[in-house]
Amino acid sequence: MLIPLNTMFSGLSVIVDRESGAQRELLAAPVPRPVLVLGNLAVALAVTALQVTVLIAAALARGIDFHATATGVLWFAAAATLFAIGMYGVAETLAARVPKAEEFIARVPAIAIVPWFLAGSLFPISALPAFLEWFARFLPLTHGLALVRYGLLGDSSGLHAIWRMGDPTAMAALSLGVVALFAVALTRVSIRAFTRSAVR
Repeated sequence: MLIPLNTMFSGLSVIVDRESGAQRELLAAPVPRPVLVLGNLAVALAVTALQVTVLIAAALARGIDFHATATGVLWFAAAATLFAIGMYGVAETLAARVPKAEEFIARVPAIAIVPWFLAGSLFPISALPAFLEWFARFLPLTHGLALVRYGLLGDSSGLHAIWRMGDPTAMAALSLGVVALFAVALTRVSIRAFTRSAVR
């Protein structure tokens, strides 16, 4: 929940910059517009990474055992980073299309919170009705959450619920590919949306 909410609310800075006039000054600088989006993304990633690190440190201090290997940490880091990139792309795209911060905030629950309940966070997606289970398999959050559990807990049940294969590594690679595709696609969409909104 931390990653989607934090990255979505990072999109508010785009609206604040636009309303305060700071965006106009940035657009006047001799910097390609995609760099402005990537700069905002870097800030959102840094803040999110810090918060996730603090959360994990607090969990370890409370005695939670993650059963994570070095490879598992890599799976977790890759999944969390790529999913955060994709979610920031969603936030940037929404910020480019929504004129007011209040309207942006009103849309955050539907984008960041509702999918969380369908992605296997509280119960396996196999417990969902058939049509919702089918839908959940296509959610990037489902793949990201399954990878996080696989990386930190060594639990491949979430991956198996998606792919129904026997090799956890192969399933993890497939899910990571889905999250990577989500990240690349939404980054491109967000850059295009920002560029178009900047010329309006």
